Amino acid sequence: MFKQRIVISFLLICMFCSFIPFAQAEVLELPIDFSGGMPLQEKFEQGKMSYEDPSIKVERMHAKSDEYDCTYYVVDITIANATQLRTESAGGGEKGFKTRQKVSVPVMAKRVNAVVAMDGDYFGEHPDSFVLRQGVMFREISETWHDLLLIDEDGDFHVILAGNRDVEEGLGNTFPSTPVTHEQLTQVNGKRVINGFDFGPCIILNGEEVEANPRSIVHPHKSQSWNRAQRICLCQVGPLQYRIVAVAHFGLSVQDFTKLVLSLGPVETAYMFDGGSSTQIAFMNKKINNTQDTNIRSVCDSIYFASAYVED
Repeated sequence: MFKQRIVISFLLICMFCSFIPFAQAEVLELPIDFSGGMPLQEKFEQGKMSYEDPSIKVERMHAKSDEYDCTYYVVDITIANATQLRTESAGGGEKGFKTRQKVSVPVMAKRVNAVVAMDGDYFGEHPDSFVLRQGVMFREISETWHDLLLIDEDGDFHVILAGNRDVEEGLGNTFPSTPVTHEQLTQVNGKRVINGFDFGPCIILNGEEVEANPRSIVHPHKSQSWNRAQRICLCQVGPLQYRIVAVAHFGLSVQDFTKLVLSLGPVETAYMFDGGSSTQIAFMNKKINNTQDTNIRSVCDSIYFASAYVED
């Protein structure tokens, strides 16, 4: 009887040990390359406000603000591992980051099985900008006039601020440049940078509003920061927790947009991407902001969150 119990216990231990790798294999670490995510477990339906599988949870909402006189959209995302935060080009993968091809965000989202996606920094229209995507350096710079966003291998955000915010009278309406090195662009605290963006500005850093000179421009081709415009930002809320916030037609100034983002709850970092007609959020391949627009603008790139779950 004692021997039988030992045999049974041994078999149970073996079964348990063989189950652990199988269970862990259900949620993968996606490769750091230009492949897409795992197929979605659900299909989009009108009015669907969330998606969840063992690797990702997405909840979205939209509302009207009387205080800011705007309609805004919020998407909260939690992922199992940092490889699920990914980037895609309009031309498709690595080769697409070497062209200026453009398609809409929903088209890119469908191609890579994105649960949720947003427009990026429109790298193709800015030939002198910094471009680092999925671990590949496509365009390096030695100085920048814009805030840079670096996302490391753990999915954490780091920002290199452009120049001195205390711009003296008579120096024009742009920030001074900031020198940057290859090491600064590719490693942060010993961790590899997987994706890097050149747009901005960074509006929240270390949980606090970033002070910007009111005469500064957001980006050379964009409207000035005090004008109302459609705007979009990507926030890190906490470890592997993110938020996308966008405002609809007529939009907000950068200053009011920052206040709106802060009113939605604490965030560690918030960084703005290409706004105006480029402002796009795709949820399960469907554009969910400004849905009255029948023509969706084509852009160069997107940022997306993918499922890493493999169904049994």
